[in-house]
Amino acid sequence: MCFKCTNVKTALKYNEVPTRAALTAMITRTVKFIDANKTLSTPEEIEMTVNELLHTYPCFTLSDWRLACYMMAKEAFGPYYERLKLAQFVECFAKYEQLKAPVVNTIRENERQQYERETAEALRYITPEFGTEFNPIAARVQKADWMKGEDRLTYTEREEMRQRDKNRNK
Repeated sequence: MCFKCTNVKTALKYNEVPTRAALTAMITRTVKFIDANKTLSTPEEIEMTVNELLHTYPCFTLSDWRLACYMMAKEAFGPYYERLKLAQFVECFAKYEQLKAPVVNTIRENERQQYERETAEALRYITPEFGTEFNPIAARVQKADWMKGEDRLTYTEREEMRQRDKNRNK
């Protein structure tokens, strides 16, 4: 369950031991790969780093953690100057979050547009008047009122219709 791109906090609720083991392994692998003089060396420091990152970035998935650690190993966020402690991990995760933000916003915008399209399509079948709503004149004219002489076209509307007919016939 915890390895299906759910966020880390939720994964910890359902499978705490494998999730915590995976996060600790990612941090440890990153520390071993980056050759720094001052680095996380004790299990307590690694545990504190994992807990702080969990507290600061609860919405990250395991994939996000893996990518952030991979980018740290590539030094995509800049050199570490012989120091790799908690502060550098927090800084690099913040930079990763900034890189991820436009992508997430684009995904959310596409989801919102898809929802609006689906809602409009559903309304087309649910609401019988929906087909006439795009024509404001037809939407406000009822057949009974038309026969009584009410709600007929105004002078300006008739002029606009004449103008359109002239333009169409040219």
